[in-house]
Amino acid sequence: MPGSEVYVGFDLGGSFLKASSFSLDGELQERHSLDVRGCRKANDYLDLFKDAAKSLSSDKCLKGIGVAVAGVLSLDAGKIVDSPNLPALCGVPILGMLEDAFSPIPLQMMNDANAAALGEYFAGAGEGYESMFILTLGTGVGGGFVQNGVIWRGASGMAGEIGHMIIEKNGKSCTCGSRGCLEAYFSSWALERDAKDHAVLHPDSAVAALDKVSPISLSELAASGDDEARAIWENSGYALGIGIANIMNLLNPECIVLVGGLINAKEYFLPAARKAWEENSFEQASKSSKVIWGELGEWAGVRGAIQPFLQ
Repeated sequence: MPGSEVYVGFDLGGSFLKASSFSLDGELQERHSLDVRGCRKANDYLDLFKDAAKSLSSDKCLKGIGVAVAGVLSLDAGKIVDSPNLPALCGVPILGMLEDAFSPIPLQMMNDANAAALGEYFAGAGEGYESMFILTLGTGVGGGFVQNGVIWRGASGMAGEIGHMIIEKNGKSCTCGSRGCLEAYFSSWALERDAKDHAVLHPDSAVAALDKVSPISLSELAASGDDEARAIWENSGYALGIGIANIMNLLNPECIVLVGGLINAKEYFLPAARKAWEENSFEQASKSSKVIWGELGEWAGVRGAIQPFLQ
């Protein structure tokens, strides 16, 4: 029966594997989130993929699987070329492993930011726009550009890596090995590093007294009125705004969609980000490129991962 047929989408990031089942017309049915921070080798990840797929489709006919992965991919080789947040999978033939595990079910794999872009463009905040750039703000920072429903991939699939755009010459060290990347200023790990550095310099501060340093605890502290926690968010937010200004000036998309776990703290970083993009972009560019929030939240990539089956 048609109602018993589903697609399953995955989005693998540095902290979680998100998984959802969808009807054949793309409507969400169920979803799960699994912590991957305990995974040490490729088979650990593969086991989570299989468990999640079984849970989501145990009483249904699985018609296709879409996989979004955080990192630079070589789809010809079926490998993750580089992924600072998934080091155990770098160089591993993950596409072949997944195809073997789920054969004969059709399987598609793409970069997580491109998947998020497709999800928001076809089923979220990007509906109705011809051009859209997405910024995924979480463990790392990703980006993707969609024009008339097509992802701009670049000559080797590298287009959209906004997280590793240099915003400060010889700036803070990034997990990619470079310095001054946007991700080194605005990402979960960058915020945690900045908070820990602040705690060392100011051992009597409320930031130093946090039991666990994380974006959540830092936003809770900012919500309590702590000026130092707010300053950390504002400094990071200004860096994000510089990245947004660069997108406006370079591509001038109709909309720039922000998604990911960090947008839950938008009240603490958005004013500084807005200040930065207004100061660093052409007025015409900033007025014509709307900055909006995603509608699918952290699940945009999961929805986008199945989009190839719907077109």
